[in-house]
Amino acid sequence: MKILRTVLLLAAVLLWSAAADAAVRKSTDKVSVTLYTSQNQINPTQNLGVLIQFVMHDGWHIFAQNPGDIGLPTEVEWSLPQGWTLSEPQWSRFQKFETDGIVQYGYGKDAYYAAEIIPVPFSGSETVRVRVSWLACKDECIPESVAFELRLPATSFDLRPQAEWEKIRQTSAHAFAERRNLDISLCLAVLMAFAGGIILNFMPCIFPILTLKAIALVQQRNNLRESRIEALCYAAGVVICFGLAATLLLFLRLKGEQIGWGFQLQSPSFVGFMMAVFLIIGLMLLDVIQFPAGWFNRLGTLSFKRQRVNAFVTGFFAVLIASPCTAPFMGVAVGFALASPVYVYYPVFLALGLGYALPFALAGWFPQVLHKVLPRPGKWMNLLKKIFAVPVLLTCVWLGWLLYGQLHLTAGKSADMLQWEAYDAVKVEQLVRRKQPVFIDFTAKWCLTCLVNKQVALHSEAFERAVKEKNIRLFKADWTNRSDVIAAALESYGRSSIPLYVYYDGSSEYKILPQLLTPGIVADYLN
Repeated sequence: MKILRTVLLLAAVLLWSAAADAAVRKSTDKVSVTLYTSQNQINPTQNLGVLIQFVMHDGWHIFAQNPGDIGLPTEVEWSLPQGWTLSEPQWSRFQKFETDGIVQYGYGKDAYYAAEIIPVPFSGSETVRVRVSWLACKDECIPESVAFELRLPATSFDLRPQAEWEKIRQTSAHAFAERRNLDISLCLAVLMAFAGGIILNFMPCIFPILTLKAIALVQQRNNLRESRIEALCYAAGVVICFGLAATLLLFLRLKGEQIGWGFQLQSPSFVGFMMAVFLIIGLMLLDVIQFPAGWFNRLGTLSFKRQRVNAFVTGFFAVLIASPCTAPFMGVAVGFALASPVYVYYPVFLALGLGYALPFALAGWFPQVLHKVLPRPGKWMNLLKKIFAVPVLLTCVWLGWLLYGQLHLTAGKSADMLQWEAYDAVKVEQLVRRKQPVFIDFTAKWCLTCLVNKQVALHSEAFERAVKEKNIRLFKADWTNRSDVIAAALESYGRSSIPLYVYYDGSSEYKILPQLLTPGIVADYLN
């Protein structure tokens, strides 16, 4: 027992020292520098990841590799064992400082440096040294430096990255993503938003709302004036909801939140609420539950007749349920708005709302078009209600499945025959630099368009064949639950909504695929 206790104690000491070596910090009163490593040992067949984090204090800043008009670049100098090499380093995105016409480039809050050390076979242990130097500036500029020394023992075991390493890589990923500005004008963004709003009516996730509104239009076929008023009420509900969405997104952005289109469906509370709403609507269509007529009458006395209130609420909820969908043109327009000054938000979102409301507003304004297509009211309408209950209840089931996944009650298994990796911005950047083809799927369980594309195109033989022939690395950026890393990655591609499909064909240039995929479209882009 004494020997066993000694062994356990020694193991505990080794584990503690290993964890302690995962990150080493040195500080001045102006800048703190922390060196992270992926492992605290080295297998000569595996590269060692290194990441340096700079945190500036009290308004001091340091300079980028291109410091601008004045300043000195921040430098990282390695002293490696003989034969060892260093991959091409990467620096996080810098910012611009301008004072009295003097332009400088650097970092005012934090900065990151990432690289990989590539060893050669060795035994025993080796020492790696690194010296980090910078020029810290505020009211004055002061050169500073720190030095680190890592003693790394050799091992033949297959090493896995340490938990602290994975955490800092995910934390820093957003800082490495290059912002890609959309080269479009406000006028073009408004036109794209309007067109995207029209197309949004025909996306799969909107189908239940379309059917409900169709019933309402049929019921009012004998009253042209009332039909037109309800069309305006519906349009008002749509436009007001889009305006409120723009206001909320703007408020959260000003607070520094990383959010995008469909963010509310990342909340289990909101998903649960919408599931209850759709369940009630479905049961009402099946005549399983009914509300007393007096209750509706009291509601109608607020300011409108009952049908007008229902039309307004239908428009409002049509926007809420449309939130997981992104139509062609819409993603570019919304991404442009969220990355632009404040005054751009409302024109884009209001144009989106007008486009979304237009088809039903026209149908309500000219109901005679529907009169020529639909038969006279009769028993068939009760049957139609029950048929329309099916997509509503299916939507309820989908929301329940989404809520189940958000609460982490099941891990789930992928039906993919291909190997998908969790999105990692640093790894993607490294692969692109090595001329490795990369495909990124920005998706979420609450995005119905994403799920349709997955079944139709990403599970197709054409996609699987192209991936294997070209040795494409696949990354899945799952935005089901909130992730600042994925939100920042979307922003770097000029988007704030999903689905988004990005393909690097072996060069530093990337292609963005259409938001609606078919096997042929995917094959054309990948080939």
